[in-house]
Amino acid sequence: MPTAFVAKYGEGKPVIATYAEYDATPGNSQKAVPLKEPIVPHAPGFEDKHNMLGVAATAAAVAAKFAMERHGFKGTIKVFGTPAEKICIGKTFQARDGYYDDLDAVVANHPWSANSVSWENLPDSYMAAAFRFQGLQVYGGTPWEGKSAIDAVILMNVMANYMKEHLRPPQSLNEIISIGGQCLTNIPEFTEVFYAFRAPNEDLVTKILDVLRQCAEAASRVTGCSHELRYMGASRTGLPNLALSRVAFKNMELVGPPKFTEEEKDFCRQLQKNVDIEPMEEPLDETLTPPEKGAMQFGSGRQACVTGCDDFNEFTWYAPSTWVHTTQWFKSSADVHPPSWSMAALSSTGVTHKGGILAAKTMALTMVDLFTKPSLLKEAKAEFEERLRKRGGREPCLMPPDAKPPIDLALVEFSGKETVIRYPTNGKSPMYKV
Repeated sequence: MPTAFVAKYGEGKPVIATYAEYDATPGNSQKAVPLKEPIVPHAPGFEDKHNMLGVAATAAAVAAKFAMERHGFKGTIKVFGTPAEKICIGKTFQARDGYYDDLDAVVANHPWSANSVSWENLPDSYMAAAFRFQGLQVYGGTPWEGKSAIDAVILMNVMANYMKEHLRPPQSLNEIISIGGQCLTNIPEFTEVFYAFRAPNEDLVTKILDVLRQCAEAASRVTGCSHELRYMGASRTGLPNLALSRVAFKNMELVGPPKFTEEEKDFCRQLQKNVDIEPMEEPLDETLTPPEKGAMQFGSGRQACVTGCDDFNEFTWYAPSTWVHTTQWFKSSADVHPPSWSMAALSSTGVTHKGGILAAKTMALTMVDLFTKPSLLKEAKAEFEERLRKRGGREPCLMPPDAKPPIDLALVEFSGKETVIRYPTNGKSPMYKV
């Protein structure tokens, strides 16, 4: 993965890690104004404040580094650059390939609508897969003699959508057709469809994949096309660590909650009004919520208020891990679902910056605690080992050993006002040009 990295400082044990995400999502380009006004139409932007997430993690690591230099304690800090979190790619491949095997603890962050840390419930399991169909063009443009790849992908989608009614909520399945054919004068000989699906556990995610495989096989048999499956991303359910989360929240209390200006609050009220949400007198969280009170409950099947997925879970199978959450958008986003542009509008404002500063300070203090107070790390590791034991050992990575990061697939990119799609070769077909 060209945009993945690991940065390291220090030597020896313990090895304390964090990670940076910096992926922007298509369609979320937005100026810092309370009305929908993209910087560049249809271009990427930061709905989930990943621009601040990566900065906060890096700032925490740098602060811990200076503390190590000044006070002379030993250990290793690692910052992982983990791209494409939105489809759970980066951490999955890093975990599978052993990059997390030597970690002693992970202290990470992600924005939310409250100031708290992760507790019992973590995000659900997730997988993304691509199916590519290969048909046959024949000379003369005679469709009755060829094999249409677009027929195959349409038939697969019809079958897959009929199966959605058999997915008990909170399971979900959605798709895009990334390549819909390449010509009108003859039969399209190649197509590609991406599926993303989530469920409360790995077994259910695997069952959804099995159904999709059957749909692809049936479509291939009917149309005479061949097909191949490419794994894109995946994440297991996570292992909580309450001992480490207690340490992190104690440090959050030491730092104190963020304080916002009346101008920042008024900006949020205007946003709320413009997305048909009743403006709140206090739209931003200036308090700290103890994690056991349920401020951050993910995981749809386990008394949750939020369904979600995140490849942060991958870290939790290798070392005690905690997730720091700080408010970087208005409170009501936990209860309603405003449009993405309104979340992106806050990405380059002081609201996002203040949330990131709280996260960075909390994480840095927690790292220093783990370096200087061995008993805290020992307690977190004991809980980690006990949870592993109860789960029957480490659950296997969902990414097969021979799968390669999907950097060659036809993921949509946005450049200026034009949509650019790369059509890569699979070694069996011609090279498809931009």
